[in-house]
Amino acid sequence: MTAYQKHVVETKLEKAVSSLNQVIRLSEDENGQMENWDKTLQHKEFINRYFRPYMKIMQLCNPITDCGYKTRNSSTWKNMNGSYGAYSSANHRGRTPILAMDGIVYTFNFLNDGGESEFDNDKTIIIDINSYQGPNQFGKDVFFLYRIEESDSIVPYGLDKTKEEIRKDCSKTGTGMYCATLIRENGWKIPNGYPFK
Repeated sequence: MTAYQKHVVETKLEKAVSSLNQVIRLSEDENGQMENWDKTLQHKEFINRYFRPYMKIMQLCNPITDCGYKTRNSSTWKNMNGSYGAYSSANHRGRTPILAMDGIVYTFNFLNDGGESEFDNDKTIIIDINSYQGPNQFGKDVFFLYRIEESDSIVPYGLDKTKEEIRKDCSKTGTGMYCATLIRENGWKIPNGYPFK
């Protein structure tokens, strides 16, 4: 990454986390605590009730090609190591990504997607900071966040992991799921040598 590319990623990632937390606060003022929101709603209904009134949404991406992505299949995003995995498909199990006016795509996971599993946590949020533009890769322009409903906040995914686990995941052989945490822990700056070998 060039210095400019790093700056863009850092700025957009921090902004996305801040914006989502602001949306949560506004929604909670009218809809009550996030932990009590109706998770039995279908994805689109959930978004329309709890997010759309409080964030500037340009488009719901269902299918993902509605938001400029070239693929309809399971290869929307790839892991940092170049492979495809459980989170590679933006529309998997009915997920409905949102293209916001700031150009960031937000993809929420919910319990009503067919059941919670090890690879499809209901509180995970995937963000693509430059939408369909490449490289569409975890840890580079696509990042994982997490809803901590008890504290009404959105945080980078992996805050409960050790530094070793985070560094191993945010490497050329890892998936890139914890990279937002690595950047946050470094003062919202991408560290030297990123991604690690």
